Amino acid sequence: MLGETGTEQFTITTRVDGKLVKEQPIHDPFLHNKTVVSISRWDLFKALFRRQFEVKVEISVRGTEGVQRAVMMLDPAKLEAETKLMLEERRLSRESNSGNNHCYERV
Repeated sequence: MLGETGTEQFTITTRVDGKLVKEQPIHDPFLHNKTVVSISRWDLFKALFRRQFEVKVEISVRGTEGVQRAVMMLDPAKLEAETKLMLEERRLSRESNSGNNHCYERV
């Protein structure tokens, strides 16, 4: 069941200079996920003696085969129709709420 541990369909992998920092299984990559990357004191000390200090941080989001298959099977025509419907609903909502149609009365 969605939300239970072990049922995550995505994985966020964080690497610093090619070294794995964290691999985090998640349910939804579109929600805010946090990975903290810190540099050790020793690495900071060594950076004082280098001409250029550069850190390469790589973050990748991967989905399971089931997620990839579901995305590939989406119908573009149906997606376009749903998108048009959502945009029209938003437009109508903005138009109906753009005036002074709020619940507060001016005194």
